[in-house]
Amino acid sequence: MSRSASLRGVSATRPSVRDSLSKTVTRARTRGVVEVATALRTQARQSLWSTNELKLLVRDAPGPLQERPDVRFREATALDARLYADQIGTDSERTFLARLSDSTRCYVVEAEGGLLHASWVTTLRAWTSEIQAFMAPPPGDAYVYESFTRSDTRGRGIYPFALNGICAALAAQGAGRAWVGVEATNEPSVRAIGKAGFAEGFTLRFRRRLGVVQIRGVTGPLEEEGRGFLSRMAHR
Repeated sequence: MSRSASLRGVSATRPSVRDSLSKTVTRARTRGVVEVATALRTQARQSLWSTNELKLLVRDAPGPLQERPDVRFREATALDARLYADQIGTDSERTFLARLSDSTRCYVVEAEGGLLHASWVTTLRAWTSEIQAFMAPPPGDAYVYESFTRSDTRGRGIYPFALNGICAALAAQGAGRAWVGVEATNEPSVRAIGKAGFAEGFTLRFRRRLGVVQIRGVTGPLEEEGRGFLSRMAHR
């Protein structure tokens, strides 16, 4: 599974320069300078000239919480800020705390006190750097994003387990469906999301030219829902 199974660089609000720098420093400390430098070079190259697709997969939220003897799924709290910064590295303690709200939550999978996986979930919106816009799920639904599974635990079904747990939590909160966004070329993540019962919703085609993003079209079984995503992105 890739390091970022769903869209990278997302938040309930557009990140400030200070927040972006804080996240980059934390990620470099946690995951290493090489990984961060490689990611920044890739993002810079793609922002200049690239064409890509985002796949939005969806499933009904209701479903039982699956239990495993080796790992535990739970919702993260403010008390996890230091642990998240040290072991996941997507956020600093400050930005982690700033993101938590009634509409934006973080869920983790842990074992023996260590975090193996983390995913963010919003019922409002999430800033998506790839398309320089907000991803906003339909009213009553939720959007799962910025998922990360530690490299030394991949291949153990951690991500599908986390998604099943998230859907169970969302059902308890009254959410109807869960959506996950993933780059179309990220086949391992697409397969992992499918193992959790998600099916194709729609595909969003876009291109970037000298830092300017152009949405090229929406296709798929839930094309109308996809156009709703675009409409909400334009007005939030």
